[in-house]
Amino acid sequence: MAEKKPNVGVLYGILGLLVVVLAVAVYLLLDTRKNLNLVSADLAEKTEYFRVERDSLEGELRNIYYQYDSLETDNLDLQVEMQQQQQKINKLISIQADDAYKIKMYKREMETLRSVLRSYIVQIDSLNMQNQELMAENKQLRNTELRLTTEKEQLEKDKSQLEEIKNLATTLQASEVNLVMLNKRDKETERVRTATTVRIDFVLRANKVTLPGEKTIYLRILRPDLVLLGSPEMEMFEYIGEQIPASASRMVNYENEDLPVSIFWANDGEIVPGEHMVELYAEGKNIGTAVFILK
Repeated sequence: MAEKKPNVGVLYGILGLLVVVLAVAVYLLLDTRKNLNLVSADLAEKTEYFRVERDSLEGELRNIYYQYDSLETDNLDLQVEMQQQQQKINKLISIQADDAYKIKMYKREMETLRSVLRSYIVQIDSLNMQNQELMAENKQLRNTELRLTTEKEQLEKDKSQLEEIKNLATTLQASEVNLVMLNKRDKETERVRTATTVRIDFVLRANKVTLPGEKTIYLRILRPDLVLLGSPEMEMFEYIGEQIPASASRMVNYENEDLPVSIFWANDGEIVPGEHMVELYAEGKNIGTAVFILK
């Protein structure tokens, strides 16, 4: 019996040591589990933080993208540059930013994009202002051109009117036109059958505006059937851009005063009873017309 006591004591000592080791192990296990829970919670918190940050940054990037998209300009170089910035934004959005480094990169790139966007806005505003100034200048130029065109048209109209007035003012006028038939003894006759010569008398009126000097007066006598009483010479003159025949003509020396003139036409049997029209021309213009009834 005495020999068994030491063995029991050893056994109790071993059991006590095991209990202590087990307690320490349990403690360490619980502490480790606690630390793991804290690490997991911290990791989850950081993961949520990075997710929120990433979503927020993606939202801001998309907002910047739409701001680029809303900018309007006719400048082709700016359009290409803005498209390149939008492509960069799409690449950033496709990156899964799940750590501090990527989030930091996101923020840095986003600030760069904002800065570039502001520079584009300034450039576009400047270009728009320049375009508005150019449009205002173009409008002013168009108004000036329209005004000058209107003034030119008015000047041409006034010039045309002045030319017309000058033309009328310088045109010679024949008045007191009279037709006299003469027989073979140069005596006046009222019968066509006895007339050998027709004399047209008129007064070339005074005109202080027209140039003095030698003037050729052309006579045209039209029968009732509108046939022109011709002449052997078949003299022609210009009227309204055309060459027309004359019955007879005479050159006079005009000195801007009233000038009595007579032009003779030799009857070769063409004259007939009825209404005859007498027309007088000078310097390409009609200067007098009269109608006579011959018997």
